[in-house]
This record gives sequence, structure tokens and C-alpha cells, in this order.
Amino acid sequence: MKNLVNYIEENLVRIAIYILLIGILIIFTFIFVKPFNDWSFTTNSELFGQYGDFIGGFIGTLFSLVAVLLLYKTLTTQQKTLARQDVAIHQQKQNSEIERFETTFFNLLKTQQEITDSIKSYYYSLNDNITTITYTFQGREFFAYSKSELWKIWKVIENDEYLGAFDEDYTQYIHHEIEQLYDPNSPSFISDIDAKYEEQAIINKEKLKLANKQYKISKKYWEQVHKFGTKKKLEVIYGLFFQRYHYVIGHYYRHLYHIVIFVEQFEKSRPEFKGMSKRYIDFIQAQMSSYEMMLLFYNAISFPKLLKLLIDYNFLENLAVEDLIDKSHNCIDGIKLKTRKKLLGFE
Repeated sequence: MKNLVNYIEENLVRIAIYILLIGILIIFTFIFVKPFNDWSFTTNSELFGQYGDFIGGFIGTLFSLVAVLLLYKTLTTQQKTLARQDVAIHQQKQNSEIERFETTFFNLLKTQQEITDSIKSYYYSLNDNITTITYTFQGREFFAYSKSELWKIWKVIENDEYLGAFDEDYTQYIHHEIEQLYDPNSPSFISDIDAKYEEQAIINKEKLKLANKQYKISKKYWEQVHKFGTKKKLEVIYGLFFQRYHYVIGHYYRHLYHIVIFVEQFEKSRPEFKGMSKRYIDFIQAQMSSYEMMLLFYNAISFPKLLKLLIDYNFLENLAVEDLIDKSHNCIDGIKLKTRKKLLGFE
């Protein structure tokens, strides 16, 4: 039945024409047949009256049906045209909204890049002579450096004992201790290979002491934090780092958070935009280095709202476990990082 109705609607004009032709054919047919025409070629007003009544009654009804069919077709065509116009207007409005969103979005991405490029920070460390040296980091270099800083704080907290704070006045004794390793007459003398390992261990220990000094990690604070679980330690480690470098990365992460929120709000603004956010989140990821993603991981642990967004959009899907300070840090609920081999499809 439904197919029949659809067929009639699709062929309404053709059916109307057929009915019209049938009506015209009937008109001309009955002009030449009895009783309306006896071929006497005389005018019979009664027959003409009957013929007129027939045309007005039967044929007029057919023509009225044709008129109704054509009127119905006209109305349905107008409705479809209006519906198509509504769809076109809606699509045009939707495209306009997407265009405005994308213009703002890519401007925000550009600003994020400018913020990244404008980053500048100074880093104090010890060289192999246990002398304090200053490095300057700009742009993405800072994020690469941040990994080594976080690693030092982590090692300080995880160490079996509190190492104390670095003291420049004590460096001469450290130099003497190292010299004794290479002096055959010293009781501390060992082979060159072992001496080099021991020397590097002494230098690394002093670097950790410098971290204690720079991040103001006292023995009392170390004893407190050392007992924490891994996740709580990560919050402390990043908190110490952020407290020292908030002026460098505070703006960076606030703006990044604003971009992700902007994408989320756009997706929620209309049902038809649902599912579009992933494309734009991928654009954000594509602009970030592995070191930026790494630091974002540790940043998000201390900021629940940002962490939720990262989980919802699987933002860190391309960050490898090996990019973290330690593999044990892959312990955040909702984020399970893969190994680099697995990301590359090798396992």
C-alpha cells in the first residue's frame, strides 16, 4: 500500500495528464455517437442540453479531479522546496558556525605556538668540575630540560637517605676526594675504570644535593614525602617544579586548557557537532613535542579538571611510557600509556 501511495505521488502529473486526455477523448467521442449525434445534421436543443449536462457532470468531475491533483502536486512541490531551502539555510548556518569556530581555533593554536616560542628560562647545574654553570633554554628546549629536572627531584625523593643541600664551600673537599681515587699512594686508590665510575657517582650525588637546595627540600620535608605513595609523590614532584618555574609555563598550560575547553563547548553547543572534537584535539596534539606531552602528563596530575579532559579526549594516546621519568609513573586512573613498540605496532 505504501509503495502504491509513493508511486501515485511520484507520478501525479502524469496521472493528471492521462485523466485530462481521457476527458478530452470522451468529449470528442460522444460528439459523434448516439444519442448526442444521430447524423441528421439538424439542431436538437434537447440533445445539446443532455450533452452539456453529461459534459458538466462527468467530464467536469474529471477535470475537477485533474485540478485537485495538480493543486496537490503544486502544494507538495512547494513544501519540498521550502524544506530544501530550510535544510540549505540550516546547513549554511552550520557551515558558518564551523567556519567561525575554526577561525578562532586556529588563531588560538597560533597564539599557543607564540607562547611556546616565547618561553625563556635559566637553568643552574654543576659541571664535571662541580662548578655552578648557567644554561639558557628557549622555546621547546625548556620542555626537554624539564624532564631532567623532574628526574632529579624524583631521585632525591626516592633516595634511601637524605643527601643534604649542596654547599659550594665544600667543593674543595669533593675535589680532594676525587683526586684520592686516582692517587696510587692513597688508601682510596682504585683502577681507572672504577675511579671514573666512582667520580661520576660523586658528581651525580652533588647534583642531587643542588636539587635539594634549589627546590628547598629539607630533611624534615624529605622524610615526610619519602613515605608517600607513587601518585602522591608525583603531585609533590611536579608541585616543586611548578613552584620554581610557574612564571615560565603557567601561561602555557592555562592557554592550552582554554583551547581544549573551547573545543569541548563547541561540540556540546549542537547535537550535529557531536564527534567533531577529536579532529581538533588531534590538531593540538600534532603541535606538541613528546617532551611537552610528558610535562602535560605530570601537570594534569595536580589539576583534576585538566586531567578529566585529557582522559575524555584520550589526549595522551601518543605518549609512550618511556617518555616518563619512570615507568612506575604510569599509574594514573583513566590513563594507560603504551610502550613505544606498541605505539609503533611492533608488539
